[in-house]
Amino acid sequence: MHAELEIGLHRVHISSLYVEFRYANPQSLTVVTPQRGEVALDVGLLWCLRGRPSDYGRALTEQLFADESIRAIWGKAKVDVEAGGQCLRVRLWIGASAPDLHALRWELLLDPETGEPLATSGKILFSRFITGPDWRRFSLRPRSRLKALIAVSAPHDIQSRYRLAPIDAQIEIERVRQFLKTRNGGSLRIETLGEDQPMTLDRLVSALRDRHDFVYLVCHGRVDRKGIAKLFFQNEKGNTEVLSFNKSHPERDFACRIRELREPPRLMVLASCGSAGHREHSETNGLQNADGVLDGLEVCQFAHAAMAPRLAEAGIPAIVAIQGNVSMETIDEAMPEFFRELLRDGQIDRAMASARERVRAHPDHWMPVLYLRLKSGRIWYQPGFAGETREFAKWRTICRRVRKGQVIPILGPDFGEHVLGRSEELARRLACEENYPLADHDRSDLARVAQYVRISQDDDHLQDGVVDHLRRQLLDHNGKLLNGASQELPELLHWLSKERSRQADDPYRLLTKLNASIYINAGVDTLLIKILKASGCDPTPLVCRWRPSSENHPCEPVYEGSPTPDQPIVYQVFGVLAQPDSLVLAEDDFFDFLIHSSRYRLIPKAVRGSLTNNSLVFLGFALNCWTFRVLFRLIMTQEGSPRLRRFSHVGVQVDPDEYSLADVERARRYLERYFGKDRCAGLSRGEPGIDIYWGTPGDFLAELEEQLSRTKSQESTTTAVPETDDGWY
Repeated sequence: MHAELEIGLHRVHISSLYVEFRYANPQSLTVVTPQRGEVALDVGLLWCLRGRPSDYGRALTEQLFADESIRAIWGKAKVDVEAGGQCLRVRLWIGASAPDLHALRWELLLDPETGEPLATSGKILFSRFITGPDWRRFSLRPRSRLKALIAVSAPHDIQSRYRLAPIDAQIEIERVRQFLKTRNGGSLRIETLGEDQPMTLDRLVSALRDRHDFVYLVCHGRVDRKGIAKLFFQNEKGNTEVLSFNKSHPERDFACRIRELREPPRLMVLASCGSAGHREHSETNGLQNADGVLDGLEVCQFAHAAMAPRLAEAGIPAIVAIQGNVSMETIDEAMPEFFRELLRDGQIDRAMASARERVRAHPDHWMPVLYLRLKSGRIWYQPGFAGETREFAKWRTICRRVRKGQVIPILGPDFGEHVLGRSEELARRLACEENYPLADHDRSDLARVAQYVRISQDDDHLQDGVVDHLRRQLLDHNGKLLNGASQELPELLHWLSKERSRQADDPYRLLTKLNASIYINAGVDTLLIKILKASGCDPTPLVCRWRPSSENHPCEPVYEGSPTPDQPIVYQVFGVLAQPDSLVLAEDDFFDFLIHSSRYRLIPKAVRGSLTNNSLVFLGFALNCWTFRVLFRLIMTQEGSPRLRRFSHVGVQVDPDEYSLADVERARRYLERYFGKDRCAGLSRGEPGIDIYWGTPGDFLAELEEQLSRTKSQESTTTAVPETDDGWY
């Protein structure tokens, strides 16, 4: 876990600039007051020193740390970090009031005490932090699903028309392919663009819609007299097409087109061509075109660095660009190291620190620039049980209980996020439409937003809004599958159930293989019921009538018979959209639901009798959300709940990302303690221990299927042994 130092630069007016240092250490309980001081940057002096990197770095450091109070907080932060044996994550945040400061070479900063470079230190993770108006949620994906795109623009007329070096697309693609393949075991899927056909903007955007995680973009660029960055793409004939920011033609603006993507790439590398030259070349060895604009390699590289903040604002969470005439020796050493380290643990700022450290002896080691919108610097995760460095010891227990039909899957509102989108997304859509006036971090809380809508409007308006936005999300996430389908939600769900039941790796399809007789669904959709039917089962849906009326008291659903895997029960604990009175949406609903549950038996008898005699698998919950906590407390109030201590239970949770939990590691430890990673603590509270699986429901179910296949032959040759009270052999 890293300590964090944020260096913020902001301009009050054109001649006044101030710097703010914010330090935080997750290992410390103390809060450090932010320190602010004035700073005077002599841009003219820095410009004169641009050909002497060492002198440039010293001058920039002296100017930034001129205020003694700022220098003091740096020293105290270093002492605190070294005492804890930690690394220091340094984020340079250039505010919207001072965008011109991105042109400075901040990667040349030195430690004001030792004079050592910051960006090449193995103990300092340096990046430029970017904020922007894009509110899209950044969700981590597992390493096994990562996919890369190598895109090369090689216009035929780039040399004759703009006097720039020609690009050989095949050579560039092969070079980058070697970067990406470095020691990754071939697990990263790589696609290419520009080798067989021109790399047009439309063709690139079309490729990016296919959810590429890494994009390595090779093309020329320049900055015109107005300071506007321009990129040289191709038209359909293979000749040059210049892209630049143009409000009147956003369809030709690269950043605007990125902003329109539903899910932009996780990382984009902006690079010039492989003929970039040798490190002995002068930084100003450019040529002037007919417009009198410097078009040398340095200008090409600066165009990429100037475009990077705009792409970050457009929604790309991590961007690597080059800010000078970098040598091919540096690129060929730094980039393989960067991707090797990135594919090791997903920490992009640590990977960049390692790459810079690798080339620290090169005079151009400072030229790669990392722009980040991620506070943790993490862009992928490795699925698995929290805290387990080896294979999880309880897989055999879980597999055995699945085979015996002694597992109850409990589906959260985000189990079907790959089909329906996330509940956070639904909350934000609803909050935006209803002009939700409270804090922004509350906009992702569906119960809180629903409470506001109910008070400001009424129940019918709330329910109609939820149905409408759920339908829109479904269309956004399944546009290709739903081509030609009806636009009404029931018909859309019916159509999707047939499509999803045919896909062997779909989480819903994998769920139907668990040999379960009872399913509990905390979502408000009926997709599970429809997919069970499409898979050949005959499920019985049960909906709780928890809301009292003038005619009836709350009561449990009526069910006669015994559920089986072929005829299972699907208990819609928080209602279904088709029955508005059954829905539990707003905060008051959850309170009332618990109150009525304590007075009346609302859980069906067939479910109630099985809840405390089976292993529970919670799938698709954020374990700190309303639905999980209310449902968990409801289960623990059932008669016989102490018997749950005998069995192993699993909670499935995606690694917390940037926009839901700022401190990933602290959140992980909190959840492990709260939900019983220490089984002795769980027993002392009379509650079961829940082992937390970090990953999506699909990750868990796919691994469970693999474990079932692996252990089947092993267990078939063993002698049955009576089960002990803790669920072990």
